[in-house]
Amino acid sequence: MRLRSVLAIIALLGVWILLRENISVFTLVSGLVVSVITWAFCREYLPFGRIENVKLFPMLGYPIFLIWQIYAAGFFMIKLVFLGAEVEVIKVRTRLTNESLRIILVDSITMTPGSILLTLEGDLITLLWLKDPRKILTTQQRDEALKGDMERWLLKAEKD
Repeated sequence: MRLRSVLAIIALLGVWILLRENISVFTLVSGLVVSVITWAFCREYLPFGRIENVKLFPMLGYPIFLIWQIYAAGFFMIKLVFLGAEVEVIKVRTRLTNESLRIILVDSITMTPGSILLTLEGDLITLLWLKDPRKILTTQQRDEALKGDMERWLLKAEKD
């Protein structure tokens, strides 16, 4: 077993202990069993080999950043729904060239309230989104509202 695998199992065990909120023999044994099964499943079925040309370090803070984006968009959507939102199908281009990062971007956009992914074809994203009928946005302003900070973050993770 390689060092990476051992570290992954230890990290999974740490999460298990945090979720169980205690340290006992039962927690450690059951956590080790669940961690090994999870590690084996991930190794067999998740395509980590396809995730290439991505810098890992910029991606470490992305989950916390994404949670912030989800909450901010959620509060904005609450306001928008009460004020009368309209639905529109739009196409947005991304500057990301890495397929894995494109998928992370569209998943991130979809996780933020107010948009649903319809298709991703190359660098073209088709979305169903809620818009404010009182504001007329340019294409650039609309694209910035949908993917701005998330795309900039993911561009930092893209290898040249």
